[in-house]
Amino acid sequence: MARVDESAERRDRDGSRPRQRAPTVYELIVPASRPSRRALPRLIGETLRISWRAGARELLVLIACDSIAMVAVLGEVLLARRVLAEVLHTERYGGGLGAVLPSAALLALVTAILGLLGALAFSQQRLLAELTSRYAQDRVLDVTCAVELSAFDEPQFFDRVARAQAGISRMPMLIFSLTGLMRSVSGTVGALAALIAIQPLIAPLVLITVVPAVIAASQRGRLFYGFAFGMTPRDRERRYLAQLLTERDAAKEVRAYNLARFLRTRHDRLYDEHIAELRRTARRSLVFSLLADLAGSAITAGAVLLLLWLTLHHHLSLASATAAAGAIVLIGQRLSFLGVSSGQISESAYYINDFLALLELTPSRAGGQPGAPIPLRPLSRIAAENVTFTYAGANAPALRGVSLHIDEGEVVALVGANGSGKTTLAKLLAGLYLPDTGSVTWNGQDTAKIDRGTVREHAAVIFQDYLRYCLPARDNIALGRHERFRDLDAIERAAERAGIAEMLGRLPDGLQTMLGPEFHGGVDLSVGQWQRVALARVFFRDAPFIVLDEPTAALDARAEHDLFESIRDLFGGRSVVLISHRFSTVRNVDRIYVLRQGSVIEHGTHDELIAAEGLYAELFGLQAIPYR
Repeated sequence: MARVDESAERRDRDGSRPRQRAPTVYELIVPASRPSRRALPRLIGETLRISWRAGARELLVLIACDSIAMVAVLGEVLLARRVLAEVLHTERYGGGLGAVLPSAALLALVTAILGLLGALAFSQQRLLAELTSRYAQDRVLDVTCAVELSAFDEPQFFDRVARAQAGISRMPMLIFSLTGLMRSVSGTVGALAALIAIQPLIAPLVLITVVPAVIAASQRGRLFYGFAFGMTPRDRERRYLAQLLTERDAAKEVRAYNLARFLRTRHDRLYDEHIAELRRTARRSLVFSLLADLAGSAITAGAVLLLLWLTLHHHLSLASATAAAGAIVLIGQRLSFLGVSSGQISESAYYINDFLALLELTPSRAGGQPGAPIPLRPLSRIAAENVTFTYAGANAPALRGVSLHIDEGEVVALVGANGSGKTTLAKLLAGLYLPDTGSVTWNGQDTAKIDRGTVREHAAVIFQDYLRYCLPARDNIALGRHERFRDLDAIERAAERAGIAEMLGRLPDGLQTMLGPEFHGGVDLSVGQWQRVALARVFFRDAPFIVLDEPTAALDARAEHDLFESIRDLFGGRSVVLISHRFSTVRNVDRIYVLRQGSVIEHGTHDELIAAEGLYAELFGLQAIPYR
């Protein structure tokens, strides 16, 4: 596992926000512990805090709506009793409609207000949920953009991010549930107050019905979260298979090999497993629901029987009994909603715990120690000293005791068989990984002690699997140094140096043309043209250290020859690491390092290595045979 910076949090001398260390790979891949019920208030509080930051106005409107609704429900029940009493009084003693109309009109007004409050609360609820989701997504992106690259070599890290994403998707549900809970509580309190005013003996009995409902809902939440937690790796695999069947990059190979049915079968099998496990979980949760419903029904029946007994024995008038019955029904509905809401809150809290646990790992920087800025221009020397590196989860090191150096203006080549460690070494030199042992230094400074964001700012890398951004051609190049996004002259010069300017100029909208067919008006390029665009990004970055990993793999023979013949002119004064399988292209570099199984076994100029008659000479001879 790659060594990480384990320095403790410390405050800057000026008392500013403490600088946090970068999270270790272990911290990033170990799943968050499942929260206890005692943690529920904290998780709800954290969610409300996030909601407040995301949409304070909307949250205040929701609270105001529910507070007013609580009073309105109390008034609605009491007014209903009053209207009924006046109707009965009018039937018995006369008096006409006029005696009832004021109370009935007031009841209608309160009912209308409740309806308006509900509509307003619903709209604010939807908006708050969206604002909260966006805020939470931003925080997850803070983590994924800042963590060490080595985290992305661990499947457990992807599981943890997937669970955090599930936490984000649950935040709207938690907001809905919390607001629903508030409405249920406000409605229950209002109706309960009315019931107490009518007949206080019935109120405690009715209120007890919520206990089994809440317990059952909590158990259901734990069950369904456990199901989702356990299914995360298989669900990620299923989504990946679906991605292969729906995205453009895989479409041609899926069809060329007739893979659709095979991949569909595997996808469907994983989905069947998902559904089967969900059925088992649902059956287990049904037991809790049935027990809660039976207990709640028995308690409610007891309350109704008590109400009938009080009415038959003339302890309650008919109007009061009718109003009390209405209050019982209303309380039952509200408590039912309260049970559902509390269950959703309980279940959502488990997911949100995963989100918050990932959030706690957010470093203030991508890594590196605090300290004074290190001058990296001019970049006089980059060196690796006895470097060993092992990928997380690997059984053997990818690099073993590697040492090399690159001086300012030198072009150095890394050669060797596939899997010999060339690309891994280049990533360490560029500050993308840290070694397990040994050191990588820039101008004599250990990169583990320099902010790696600063190191990366001074490096430009083109990988074998470079990205093809579905963005305008101009943006594709400008991403090399996005701070200079508006420097059109520099963008055009980079395109010229990469040999792509003329082709881009022929596109329908020139540099403004969307590249890639995924979006309307997009134009696809050939593989070689895409590689030239990636090369233009490197030129636009204008960094003192360049890594070219098979930069001409997709270019034709003439273009490849022209690039390597002019590489010193194109990158004049910069330090260049060149990775290539074609030994003919590295003959003129300053120094060649030959790697085998993660170790440098020989190095020197082309002529020196040929004279040594080692592995380089052997491989060069094998490549030369077809041309003799």
